[in-house]
Amino acid sequence: MMNQAPSMTKNFEAEEIKNLKLETFSGDIELVGHDENKIKVEAYAYVRSIFTLFLFQEQVPVNKFTNEFSVNVFGDTLRIWNRINFLNPLTWFNFKKTSFRVFIPKTITSISKTYGGDISIKNVFGNHYFTTWGGDLSIENSKGNLEGKTWGGDINVLKCEGKINTKTMGGDFHLSENQADMNIDTKGGNIFVENHQGQIHITTWGGNIEASTFHGDFECSTMGGNIRLQNVNGNIGASTKGGNITVNMPTIHQYAWFDTSGGNIKIALPLDNPIDFEISGNRIYHPPFPNFQGNITKSKIFGKLNGGGKHITAKTRGGRVSIENTTLSPSQNESYFVENQNINTYSNQNQNEVHTNYSNAPRPVPASHREPFLVQFKEIIFGLLFCILLVYGLSAVVYFTLEFINPKSLLASISKGVFYSNLNNGVGALISVYIFINLFEFKIKSNWAKYLILISITSVYVFIFNAIMGVLYWQRIARSAWNQDQNNDSIIYMFLPIIVSCAYYFYWQKTRSITRKISEQEYQLLNLEKLKSKAQLDALEAKINPHFLYNSLNSIAGLIHEKPDKAEEMTIQLSKLFRYTTGRNEENFHTIEDELEIIKAYLAIEQVRFGKRLSYTIDCEEGIFTHKIPRFLLQPLVENAIKHGISKIAHAGEIKVEIKQINDTISIKIHDNGPDFGEAVGGGFGLRSIKEKLKIVYGEKANFEVKNEPEKAVIITLPHN
Repeated sequence: MMNQAPSMTKNFEAEEIKNLKLETFSGDIELVGHDENKIKVEAYAYVRSIFTLFLFQEQVPVNKFTNEFSVNVFGDTLRIWNRINFLNPLTWFNFKKTSFRVFIPKTITSISKTYGGDISIKNVFGNHYFTTWGGDLSIENSKGNLEGKTWGGDINVLKCEGKINTKTMGGDFHLSENQADMNIDTKGGNIFVENHQGQIHITTWGGNIEASTFHGDFECSTMGGNIRLQNVNGNIGASTKGGNITVNMPTIHQYAWFDTSGGNIKIALPLDNPIDFEISGNRIYHPPFPNFQGNITKSKIFGKLNGGGKHITAKTRGGRVSIENTTLSPSQNESYFVENQNINTYSNQNQNEVHTNYSNAPRPVPASHREPFLVQFKEIIFGLLFCILLVYGLSAVVYFTLEFINPKSLLASISKGVFYSNLNNGVGALISVYIFINLFEFKIKSNWAKYLILISITSVYVFIFNAIMGVLYWQRIARSAWNQDQNNDSIIYMFLPIIVSCAYYFYWQKTRSITRKISEQEYQLLNLEKLKSKAQLDALEAKINPHFLYNSLNSIAGLIHEKPDKAEEMTIQLSKLFRYTTGRNEENFHTIEDELEIIKAYLAIEQVRFGKRLSYTIDCEEGIFTHKIPRFLLQPLVENAIKHGISKIAHAGEIKVEIKQINDTISIKIHDNGPDFGEAVGGGFGLRSIKEKLKIVYGEKANFEVKNEPEKAVIITLPHN
């Protein structure tokens, strides 16, 4: 439609304009980034008339039929607004659609909204927010923070970079050739990902998820669809409530976990890698594991392959798990598959051999695994109440059904009415809950407000239905039948659907909360488990690297004869540092005081090397010495300050470490007086490892900042709990 000449064109100089706000009632929106320092607005207005049965459309001026239309600058914001004036009778016989194409410079932030059209974004930079109620979303060749949603259309993202958050109520996602961190959510559509780099989190209530040629961290979940991942390189988390999972992993980064409630799991792995296995399912098929130490049965595999290292978790409740070797052909894998028949293998730590035990004799359950009496008593009480209510409910169903089929009393007509009412109220309670969940639940923060709105929706439904029932049914019942009912408490029945809808919504909330908590906890615990060994490796690679060790030993050798006391002090500090970084402490956290000891030892060694070119101060509030933080969090930042700051200047270098509590947070600031951070700061391994560690441990509760003003510093903000 926007291939013809526009109905209107306006140009604006973009010197003072920082924001664009665009809203149209039913047209499409297209934002196009360009290198010119001006904004060009093209409007395309079309109308379909009742006199042509809406079959043909003609282009008209944008203000025809007295639409509410404006294109104006307010302060630093260009506002484009178009709505239909429904008070004008002419609009009742015509359907008008006004679309916009806007060319914007890269410095503009935009907010776009249309109630019925598509939104297309091309070649833009910066922050952009967009919403359409029924159209499709298309994002192409764009960079920055992009956030948008559609109520039912498809979403296509092509060749984009940055951070992208999008969701649709039921459409499909197509993501291709992107380098971005993405949050993707659809209530029922399918998701297709190809040639992606970066972190991605995907959620769909029932659609399928397919990804191919992916590099980065990939986490996805679907309520019932299938998951198929091909040529995926990175950390993986995949969960489905009933579908199958098929994965091909040419390489294993750190971990991969797969979970399905009833489907099958098929994984192709490089089995020559060191792997920690945690596999469970109804049946497990796999090729022989020649270098395996652990436990294998027909339904479980727990142990280490090739010495262990990278973690693979796969769980299915009811389905089977198939493991293939990516180094073999499909026919070779199939010929090697074996099904274990109650074989238990274990590792003899003394002889380092794997033995097999074919005994199937039942074993008593250890006392530590038996449930306490209190738990059993609670289960009995719950079971008793459940059975009584179920029998009571079924008896009521039978009673009303018999009265409906074969009336035996004067109250038969009333019983029929109550039967119809109960049947419809049950349906109404379910409809009310799903209307609320899909239209209002995600918009409301307060829990009591959610229940209040749900009660209102259910009450409206009950009122309308009972009004219809009163006219069509109750008035036809003889007064003598009403008189037989001495305790006419029918008003109570009107409150039952409200109670039922609230109870069902409460159940839905708890089920969703438990599912999310389990998935998040499994994901975080698995990441932390891998972080134990990774933190120590990082300490050797990024902290005690060979170059640093070489310089330190040379300095010690040079000081032995001239300044033996200094050489001794430096040797002691070096041994302290090695003790911290190569220790076998299995804790993921330690105190701020321990972390400060690490950086003191590191700085003491570097101070001997740099002499008067380096001085440092450490200031920490005493009240937070015992607060625990992730291990080896600060040392990479201090090393970064020396490597990219102090070593680049000839005059006296200064490093300041400041740690203090601000309200409910811990603020950590590391300052050096070296050259300012460049545009590419944060891309190095040290800073990236810190960001990843903060994200894994704290999620969105931690903050990482790099500043040059008012002074050069790296600032970390952690929750104090």
